Amino acid sequence: MFSDQFLIIRRNEIKALNTPIERFDKKLAPIIYEIFLEKVVDYLVDKPCIPIMLELKSRQFIPIEFLMELQNLKRVFDKDPDKLENLKKYVQIRDRIINKFSENKEKIEKLEDLDNPQDKLQLIYLIYRIIDFFHLQKIFDFSHIKNFLKNNTEEWLVSIPLITLKNPDIYFCGIYLANRLLDMDIDINMEQVIHFLSNLYEENIDEFEAPLFEATDRLYYYLKSTQMSNYKLSDLQIKMLFKTEPRFFESHFLKNLETSQLVVIIKILNLVGFTKLEREIQSITEEIERRLTPEGIIQYRDGFVTSESTYYVLFCNYMKNSLDKLKDYDLLGNIVSRIYRNLEILDFTIDTNYDLVSELFYSIESLKLFNCIETKQMIIHLAKFLFPQIVVDTILKSEEIPQTTTRFRHLKVNRITGETIY
Repeated sequence: MFSDQFLIIRRNEIKALNTPIERFDKKLAPIIYEIFLEKVVDYLVDKPCIPIMLELKSRQFIPIEFLMELQNLKRVFDKDPDKLENLKKYVQIRDRIINKFSENKEKIEKLEDLDNPQDKLQLIYLIYRIIDFFHLQKIFDFSHIKNFLKNNTEEWLVSIPLITLKNPDIYFCGIYLANRLLDMDIDINMEQVIHFLSNLYEENIDEFEAPLFEATDRLYYYLKSTQMSNYKLSDLQIKMLFKTEPRFFESHFLKNLETSQLVVIIKILNLVGFTKLEREIQSITEEIERRLTPEGIIQYRDGFVTSESTYYVLFCNYMKNSLDKLKDYDLLGNIVSRIYRNLEILDFTIDTNYDLVSELFYSIESLKLFNCIETKQMIIHLAKFLFPQIVVDTILKSEEIPQTTTRFRHLKVNRITGETIY
């Protein structure tokens, strides 16, 4: 927990965190309070922590009235074993994932020792995203991939066909990993990177009539790469990338696209400021809503439920401030069961299934949205899955969720990029 990025003092925080006390109050104390909160939840799910709770009470960290309320809640849980099991599984997710990756440390590091690291750069990227999410970087040795990125730029500055969200472009994976693991300005030949991105722009213009629809994921990774590389496209260049025709927004065309692709189209339009296409965006939104089913969110009209489609539709409704549309769907139950299933069958070898790692990653990203979007809709989703009905009813009756002055962290999610705001 003390490797969390929240603890990093950012440039815009320096003046406000001038003294040791200020740094403790704003950075360290919220983490410590969360550790206490975890013990409270452990008490609810019958973990052996009663001595800790009694010690906290004796030291006046926990008032006797609060402990009595906890005992009442615990009795309510005892009458609803299904919800108690849901809560147990939910609070154990982090430890399960951390243990899985820690136990497979050697296998994960051996992926970097392959003769052709380029062939596994996408897999290493996906695995690193999960490692980064749980702040496990310090326990892994990334020296081989660092050397590969530094000394073989021409080998990973390549684009491949058939780009998808679970099969990202190789050059994007290289730029992302270099951005996280290296000093881009010192370790990477940025002139070479910019030259490559400039040439790739011309290819995208020449190869596709409407890149936004015909090469959505490819365009998405290209735009993200330009941002990470500080390569600014002109307004005219952006306009050329977004040339399109009315036929692409018609229902018979949209119905053949993946749900996540439909959301990424809207996300890209927001990313570059093309928000005036209200009618066109509405037609995409209507197609996305066709993918909501009682079983979950499907990737095609007649497809399967996936973690990828679930994450992107969740984010889309957050982006459009329309989370109410998802209130009747049991998204959390689906996400949690998928995490446990995927962890069970995940094996880190040369033949590791990219889709499996990608599904795990998007499940985790979905949980981030549930935890960081502090709206009544999201709290109700959590309550319905984790708590007995009496708790849900109490929340439903409240007109709004009160803004508390709790000293826990209140992380946010950027409505345009989906990145965590610390």
